[in-house]
Amino acid sequence: MKASQKIFVKDLCGGTYTNVDGFSLFTQIDNLLSNKSEILLSFTGIDSVSSSFLNSSIGSVIEKYGLEVFKNDIRITNYTPTLARILKKYIDNLAYHCCG
Repeated sequence: MKASQKIFVKDLCGGTYTNVDGFSLFTQIDNLLSNKSEILLSFTGIDSVSSSFLNSSIGSVIEKYGLEVFKNDIRITNYTPTLARILKKYIDNLAYHCCG
């Protein structure tokens, strides 16, 4: 059984708009995945994210580990309906272009 680790994006990142912010999240996720942890990714208090942030965080995770690892080992929680639409569209688009 994998250990479960929770990441609060708002606490970890200075914001959710730049590549630097996204890279901070990627680094944390990368460390946890390399330790075989399951990740709960909490977007509490975040209403929006930029494509730069997503490319440097979620995009980099999927590029390094693949879509299946992302889907199986990372659970996104505590998101607004708007953020859910943004994340779904981003991940679906990435899956179509890299894995479809």
